[in-house]
Amino acid sequence: MSTFKHNKPTHRLSTEIVHSKPVSASGFSSQPVPVYRGSSTFFENTAAQRAPVNPIGLDYSYGLHGNPTQYTLAKKLAEIEGATHALVCPSGLTGIALVAQACLKTGDHWLIPENVYGPVQALARNLQTAYGVEFSEYDPCDLASLTTAIQANTKLVWTEAPGSLTFEVPDLQAIVTFAKAHGARAGIDNTWAAGIAYKPFERGFDFSVQALTKYQCGHADVLMGAVLSNNTKAFADVERKNRILGLGVSPADCDLVLRGLLTLPLRYRQQAESGLIVAKALKQHPAIARVLHPEFPECPGHEFYKRDFTGFASIFSVVLKPEFTDEQACKIIDGLKLFKIAYSWGGPESLGLVVNIPDSRRRHLAGEDGRCGPILRLAIGLEEPVDLIADLIQALDVIT
Repeated sequence: MSTFKHNKPTHRLSTEIVHSKPVSASGFSSQPVPVYRGSSTFFENTAAQRAPVNPIGLDYSYGLHGNPTQYTLAKKLAEIEGATHALVCPSGLTGIALVAQACLKTGDHWLIPENVYGPVQALARNLQTAYGVEFSEYDPCDLASLTTAIQANTKLVWTEAPGSLTFEVPDLQAIVTFAKAHGARAGIDNTWAAGIAYKPFERGFDFSVQALTKYQCGHADVLMGAVLSNNTKAFADVERKNRILGLGVSPADCDLVLRGLLTLPLRYRQQAESGLIVAKALKQHPAIARVLHPEFPECPGHEFYKRDFTGFASIFSVVLKPEFTDEQACKIIDGLKLFKIAYSWGGPESLGLVVNIPDSRRRHLAGEDGRCGPILRLAIGLEEPVDLIADLIQALDVIT
């Protein structure tokens, strides 16, 4: 039971309720960071209210722009990935859009890989159509294509590793070196590595973007992203763009991601190990032509993966043999009992999808006859691998 000293009110009831002071937090200590809610941030005086905003400082001016819960999350993310600066934003795609809009203006040009996350291609097309920002695509496994695609007005070279859906691993060090040699900033979507298995700032990247929706959250109940950087000027440009666009995140959601960080390394490693067990089992099934996983030597860029990465994610794809149809691929996914049909990964439940990629990318997966079968993407959760394998086998056996 708590005992409080009651002072005689000096104002009427409604005023007293609004202006009553909270109890002191002195003497209280616990692991969770408090959830600091609030739209109006109180200034000590007019001079503080009128002070210019530091674009990379921990300024408290308005709830939209930051609070201690949000800044604590950003600080922890920066520590995990080895960054100097970090901001959190509504999604991973938001983070990529912030970097693009901070680095590029009308008449500028950026390079994106052919195997990039699909919405990034849509973003590039929109910036070109609406704002006159040019873009070109390059083959991340063929550095000569960078030389062909680079232009005098290229300001940003983007990459992701491994490639979305097909999991090729590019020579990231060569891409960074190339970008710097041409005066362009270099950025990476580092979601797959979760800031753990690859350290982009040790290699000279200007930006790293992650979808915290995935492993950092870990429970499939938050949408959030982050932009991290060691380039102070570049990060300040992103932070200014973030404020101009009025982007903010919920402190309650930040709290959930902070909770997820406590078990991030454990979950990342466990799900990765489970995923590799499942991937190895699927290589033996007669309906499977290829399993696309960077741990396997036949994966394009395997040597770069072994050189640069200290771990791997629990998501991979399988290519069915070319005699199977898209309808049969859908039947496999629909026949799964434990896998849910959904986007994303990194949560507790395993997910599966039939994916489509352009013919220009499909040709890299073709067999000796030049054909490529349907592709299934699988994200392994926290279930037991033996149960997931049994579920996949029963669904695959239906079409064989």
